[in-house]
Amino acid sequence: MNWDDLRTALAIRQGGTLSAAARSLAVNQTTAARRLERLERDLGARLFDRIDGRLVPTDAGRSALERAEDMEAAAVAVVGDVRNADSGLAGPVRITSLPSFVTGFLAPRLPEFTERHPGITVELVGASENLHLGRREADLAVRFSRPTAGNVRVHRIGVVGYAGYAAASAVPDTDFRSLKDLPWAAYDERFAHLPEQRWLDEQVRPTRRAATATDGLALLALARSRTAAAVLPCFLADGVDGLVRITGSEPICRRELWLLSHPDLRAVRRISVFADWLRQVVDHERTRLDGRIEAPEG
Repeated sequence: MNWDDLRTALAIRQGGTLSAAARSLAVNQTTAARRLERLERDLGARLFDRIDGRLVPTDAGRSALERAEDMEAAAVAVVGDVRNADSGLAGPVRITSLPSFVTGFLAPRLPEFTERHPGITVELVGASENLHLGRREADLAVRFSRPTAGNVRVHRIGVVGYAGYAAASAVPDTDFRSLKDLPWAAYDERFAHLPEQRWLDEQVRPTRRAATATDGLALLALARSRTAAAVLPCFLADGVDGLVRITGSEPICRRELWLLSHPDLRAVRRISVFADWLRQVVDHERTRLDGRIEAPEG
């Protein structure tokens, strides 16, 4: 039995589709499908049923994958023990979050940390899909909703506000048009459940969707290019040259920020030091992250 085939099955269970599994394993979808077919042939059992476009484990698949996950955890623990034997302030720290948070918030503030801790290499991973901390795909994760499963430590570290934005040249005056008559860019259907997308669908109900995208950075580019208005994190869009907020001073919705770490890594100093620094930065920038615009005095 091939270990890569088992890893592929575990990735399918996590992502729910062959395409999601392929992305997480950095292979193409054909390879992922071939590995699953080979594993099912070797085991003599079907591991997944296709239900509403997603791959759902069968009873046999659920039992097999639980054992495979135990095997994977043991293997990862061996690697982790070796990797983290030196608990000093040197080595890599791998952190993942949404591309908008990694690029628009974390990366610009990172020099403060790297200058203080030159022996630590921070690996930034911007990904719309959640990486698996248990498989050590990342040491830390910042997520915009609290996880409901998995063996991870979670800490609420802040709140992110969202608002609607458009290019200033596309809205020349306050009587330009109602929000629904503007062309809008939206998240694609995979992200229809997000609070910011629900607000657009339920409160604005735009008459025209000019484009869809899978992450906030692409939506930001669409807004700046005058292609369409977009709902964006306030920390990403406030202060961007040529962009104006079109939904008022109060954010249209807020999402909580959660810092995730694996329990086995709590004693690794470089990781705990980075986590402490990140919490301090988020707390220091809480007004910017919240997105409320204070009225000028007088």
